Amino acid sequence: MDDIASEVGLSRPSVYRYFADRDDLLVELIMRHARAINDRAHKSISRQSSLPDQVIEGVLKIADNARRDPLTRYAIDTDGSSLSRRMIASGMSEMIRAEIWDPYLDTAIANNELSPGVPRSDIHLWLGNLLKMVMRGVEDGEGDLKRYRSIMRRFGRPCLCEPKRTGRRLTNDKRSPRRGAGVGSCGHEPPTALLHSN
Repeated sequence: MDDIASEVGLSRPSVYRYFADRDDLLVELIMRHARAINDRAHKSISRQSSLPDQVIEGVLKIADNARRDPLTRYAIDTDGSSLSRRMIASGMSEMIRAEIWDPYLDTAIANNELSPGVPRSDIHLWLGNLLKMVMRGVEDGEGDLKRYRSIMRRFGRPCLCEPKRTGRRLTNDKRSPRRGAGVGSCGHEPPTALLHSN
């Protein structure tokens, strides 16, 4: 705290007027850093035309950055420390996810690409966990960004497509259609396992 106070030209007690302790200061620094990363990610995301592609490219951009930047990585994958608990308790993790994804989710709902009934906090949690998985996988050498792009197109895209009603629904017997669901609004057929009811 002495170094920080010296750097900004304040006394140490003056710094404590703005921040209760070191962890409060770190939470604020991580939040500002995360917002800068979000701003850069928005440039990649906004070039995509569909919600599934926006999610895929956004996750890849942020995961790639986190692989090289410890502060970004910490904002995504906290470690259980007192600082991590404070970040979670402050709602910072949820706020960061909302700031990155909500503009695209809102547009997808307005364009009938996404159901408005899905709780936003569930979407944020799912996207946060997807981001952690990709970040950890790239770091651990389980795959490169190209492989994760392919995986997310195969498995993530169907999760983000609002089913169009075509009057046909697949059953366990693929030759026997039932009324109900069909091809998703993004032109991708959901995996048949997701359409089967047992």
